[in-house]
Amino acid sequence: MSRSLKVTIDPRSVSTAASIRVAAAAAPLLIITARSFGDLAAELGSPEAAARHLRELAEEIGHPIGVNGPTGAETSSTMFIPPRTWSAERLSGWVAGHHQELEAAFGGVTRVGTDLPRRRRN
Repeated sequence: MSRSLKVTIDPRSVSTAASIRVAAAAAPLLIITARSFGDLAAELGSPEAAARHLRELAEEIGHPIGVNGPTGAETSSTMFIPPRTWSAERLSGWVAGHHQELEAAFGGVTRVGTDLPRRRRN
């Protein structure tokens, strides 16, 4: 049986980046809200810096970090940021292994895609 914990922070009084880092160290499945991602981006200076921070954190903890945001009145979408070395297949399998926790948190879950962005070579 899995357990869940919801952490609410005030970004005016505590670092969003530090709070996410502490939660990630303890959580086998961490999903932050789009609002938390926005707070992280504001703290670090840009959405790109926030994404880099989450990627680096995923690499430190050895598994993906999710970002969930609303897509409609009763729907949402979660994107997972995996460690850089993970293949799409490994990410897909990891997410599938957490299917029950995702359904418990968000209701019915539908897999949309697992393509990982490819790094451009300069």
